[in-house]
Amino acid sequence: MSATGRLVIRPVRCRGCRSCQLACSFARTGEYNPSRSCVELDRDLRTEGTAPMIRPLCCDLCNGRPACAEACTYGAIMYEPSSEQEILYQRGRIVELERDDVVR
Repeated sequence: MSATGRLVIRPVRCRGCRSCQLACSFARTGEYNPSRSCVELDRDLRTEGTAPMIRPLCCDLCNGRPACAEACTYGAIMYEPSSEQEILYQRGRIVELERDDVVR
């Protein structure tokens, strides 16, 4: 059974430590390799800040215990579980749907 919920990204809290990338790659592949992670860090050249970005077609929310959110000690990635919504992967983005909605 796949998890339902969503990952909430708070870019201002990201410190660029890459813990989320390492945790994700280890959870997915058993090795610490940021290039095999569903998390990419994006750098804002104006502010020199970083922000995590999740590749939705890759991410399955780790069956309700996302490794990236658990590894983030700064609160830049947080998981909000939901039993009333389903996560649907559509055209490279995460779409939240109520259970009664119909996708065509």
